[in-house]
Amino acid sequence: MSAKQKMFPNLRSAVISIAVVALLLTFAVFAIDRNNVNRLGGYHKSALVELQKVEAHLSLRLGYATTLSSLLGQGENASKLASLVALAGQARSAGEISETYLAMDAVLALLQKELFADAAYRTYAPYFEKMYEEELLLTEVLLSYHAKADYYNRQKHAFPAVLTANRMEMKDLPLFAFSAALKGRP
Repeated sequence: MSAKQKMFPNLRSAVISIAVVALLLTFAVFAIDRNNVNRLGGYHKSALVELQKVEAHLSLRLGYATTLSSLLGQGENASKLASLVALAGQARSAGEISETYLAMDAVLALLQKELFADAAYRTYAPYFEKMYEEELLLTEVLLSYHAKADYYNRQKHAFPAVLTANRMEMKDLPLFAFSAALKGRP
């Protein structure tokens, strides 16, 4: 039988080999971390661009609802709309925005039916039409945002990106809950 061969001929070559392996592992960890930072940052930025578009359409729709509310004056549904417009202007989180959007949607549906019989409906109709146009545009942008935000959230929770996300304290992007109301339009 042959004698057992030494892996390293001397102590110096063992130390150098271990140092090289440690250096390569450190470089690999930094490279993977940098890749995750860049990748997650790109996904996040892409989703935020779509979120700004969603917010722009929501703001336009809220502007039309505000104007309509000021034109209506008094009435049960008109006062509900006015209070919901005020709430929508203060809403900050995706949950609050979704909740006020759905409530405003229900009030606007009732209000439109109520006003349709009114002789002055022609005065109010353009506002309902513009809000509907904004909802159609919002549907497309919202789907794009949800797809990008969901992809970012899933990528952020995958290994090893979760380590980077935790280190950088990255938060999940919020998803809105009013897409069902948008799809139910005639």
